[in-house]
Amino acid sequence: MKGAWTRRRFIEWSGRGLAGAGLAGLWLSREGVAKEAASRVPAWDLGDDSASPNTMLMFRGNPAHTFYGTGPLPDHPRLKWKFHMGGVTLSYKDGTETRRWAGTGWTGQPVKWGPRVYVGSQNFNFYAFDAESGKVDWTYRGGRMFKSSACFYRGRLYSGNVDDHIHCIDAATGKKAWSYKTPTDVDSSPCVANGKLYVGGESGFLHCLGPETGKLIWKRDLGGREGPPGSCGVESSPAVDRGRVYAGNFSGDLFCLEAESGERIWKARTGGDTDSSPVVWEDRVYAAAEEERPYLYCFAVEDGRELWSFSNRAGWWSTPAVKEGRLYIGGQDKKMYCFDAKTGKLHWTFTAGEAIWSSPSVVDDKVLFGSYDHHLYLLDAMTGKLIWSYKTSERVLSTACVVDGTFWVGNSGGDFYCFGA
Repeated sequence: MKGAWTRRRFIEWSGRGLAGAGLAGLWLSREGVAKEAASRVPAWDLGDDSASPNTMLMFRGNPAHTFYGTGPLPDHPRLKWKFHMGGVTLSYKDGTETRRWAGTGWTGQPVKWGPRVYVGSQNFNFYAFDAESGKVDWTYRGGRMFKSSACFYRGRLYSGNVDDHIHCIDAATGKKAWSYKTPTDVDSSPCVANGKLYVGGESGFLHCLGPETGKLIWKRDLGGREGPPGSCGVESSPAVDRGRVYAGNFSGDLFCLEAESGERIWKARTGGDTDSSPVVWEDRVYAAAEEERPYLYCFAVEDGRELWSFSNRAGWWSTPAVKEGRLYIGGQDKKMYCFDAKTGKLHWTFTAGEAIWSSPSVVDDKVLFGSYDHHLYLLDAMTGKLIWSYKTSERVLSTACVVDGTFWVGNSGGDFYCFGA
């Protein structure tokens, strides 16, 4: 509509012949649309990592997975807008079961750059929203479900898809810049560090790509392929810190590799499917396994030595948050936990109605997360006391994007929410 209006006004103003003016007006319209799209994506000025102290650009905020958003986060957030994404009904690859897929996936954390919020959906679409109004600026269609969180870097968005591709999308236009074919699903969330893109896959490989071209720099076989289709290999999202990259696999291993070459430095045992993503804080790396070996682990970054562990007897799908010496993580046993990050001492627990797969966001001494019980929760970070809760339409498995006290989060029913003061 805006383009049509621009063309009509140009014809009226110019007074030229209709045919000539129409062509010129059409050119002006296209140029105007392109300029407007570009203006919605501010110039990149952050260097070679997908990280900022002011906004959320990737899963868990930075390559080490230790940044969770900015406040002030209100005590009683109000719903500002909601968008229904819808979903699709699909059969599993082996044809044994049909399932409805909708909304944002298990990591599914939105990212924000400038006036837009970006997020992928299990309905095959990737969305660019106006952050304030919820208006859809563009959509990009994948071949299957977008389950992973996106990563924003230098005007482009990177996301894995169940269509066996890593997609690179131009943030201004929503057009494909490139895609990289992997053997199987990509649920792992991409990470850009030191000008390189790292992402895992259910093929069992960890990939290092050039963000501009999608050209493979290296890939390393981390195994874990013995699991069922759709839940094996490397679903863990890689963390990168001080020249090392960390990722877990289905077989119960946590790998530490040279970020530049992919050469293995060490491997530690978690003993169970490790979809929860590693977090690197000071001289420690944290990882958590599922029900086969339901432990949260703290390892030494130097050599992978186990420093402490804790079992909840049900398993972990949530990725930890570490802030100011405390570690927060949700469990399959319905509890949100707070530990001393150095010693593993338990400070407090909060019990939700059902399992917690959502990864907590810790902002302004508050802990924000979702649960299988359809609720969003806001707790006091020091005491675990409930501050606020909100019942959404379905399970909340995804992680919120928190910027300037406003947050965006999706659920598995297809609804995408914006809350603020």
